[in-house]
Amino acid sequence: MEKVNRSVRCTFAAALISTLLFVIGIPMLIIGATHTDAWGAGGTALMVAGIVFTAADFYAAPILWVTYGNRRTLERVVFGVEKLGLTTVARLAAHLRVKEDDARGFLDTAFAKGYLDAYVRDGDTIKKFVPERNPDEVEHDVECPSCAAKFTYRGASGKCPYCGTVYRTEEHG
Repeated sequence: MEKVNRSVRCTFAAALISTLLFVIGIPMLIIGATHTDAWGAGGTALMVAGIVFTAADFYAAPILWVTYGNRRTLERVVFGVEKLGLTTVARLAAHLRVKEDDARGFLDTAFAKGYLDAYVRDGDTIKKFVPERNPDEVEHDVECPSCAAKFTYRGASGKCPYCGTVYRTEEHG
């Protein structure tokens, strides 16, 4: 959830800054253009900065606000899966108030961006991801069949540290 929240916050900040620069660029352009004779290079620099801010943010601000809206939707998807426990596309679509096809698309995007890395999608079902464990990494606590000593080993077999009896997992279940 933190990854998508950070993305939403960063996009909001960028959209807000872009919007403010667009608004500030217009008066900078006007003031710089009207004072180029009196201020010289300072007026020209102010006018050029105003032109750059106005022109660039005229395009950037709307794009950033749309991106922010899309990321808020992805934030709702992640919230629905992680916090509300919505485990089907139908339930997620109802939560988002969208069609199931749209919910599938949002889920695919959330998975692609790594926002739901602890989950997997199996058709229209969302499941918690449980990685398979390597049998060599599984730790076994056992009692030696020969001397009744308790010991721990990893993998398919272990050796009793007291009597040397070999203990095999497949023989004892």
